[in-house]
Amino acid sequence: MMRTVALLVVFALAAVPALAQGFTEDFEGGIPATWTVIDNEMTGVAWDTNVFWGDDNWTGGGGMCADVNSDTFGTAEFDTELITHSFVVPGGAMLEYVTNYANFAAYDFADVDIDAGAGWVNLLSWNEDHGGFKALPGEFVSLDLSAYAGQTAQVRFHYYDPNTGDYDWYWEVDDVTVTPEPASLGLLSIGALALLRRR
Repeated sequence: MMRTVALLVVFALAAVPALAQGFTEDFEGGIPATWTVIDNEMTGVAWDTNVFWGDDNWTGGGGMCADVNSDTFGTAEFDTELITHSFVVPGGAMLEYVTNYANFAAYDFADVDIDAGAGWVNLLSWNEDHGGFKALPGEFVSLDLSAYAGQTAQVRFHYYDPNTGDYDWYWEVDDVTVTPEPASLGLLSIGALALLRRR
């Protein structure tokens, strides 16, 4: 009987992975097929990996990272989005990642947005350098998603220059993680143990 209850608890926890687990993406396999890359200007300046762009990983993460390098294309216009798969925001969730962003003359922007069903809402907007220029260190970023707990959402990394004659630098992102509040995991574990002990 105890084995049956234990299996039921395991299956119940597995049925709510977004609530309990969040997700992590390190881009070692490239940009995931479940994510979306949009090239709004249709110029080829779009998110890919640092290997594609011929760059090193300057975020502080290891191996490959998500990367877009507008400098490579000269004066090509650019406006590109990297959008995660849909996920249910865990309670107390934090969006965390490491990054390196080189801004040119305050012309371009590195925005992080969330869409939980009501359109894109900005979480962070950079218009200045973050990290070394084509070198370490990168920068660790942590953004609070707790206001969206329980909602199905996507996160967007939006790199663009609203001016004409764009000729800027780059943005790299790695080790993107949505982590649930540690207490939430603890409560699930306590609940599972309580069920087992009652048997």
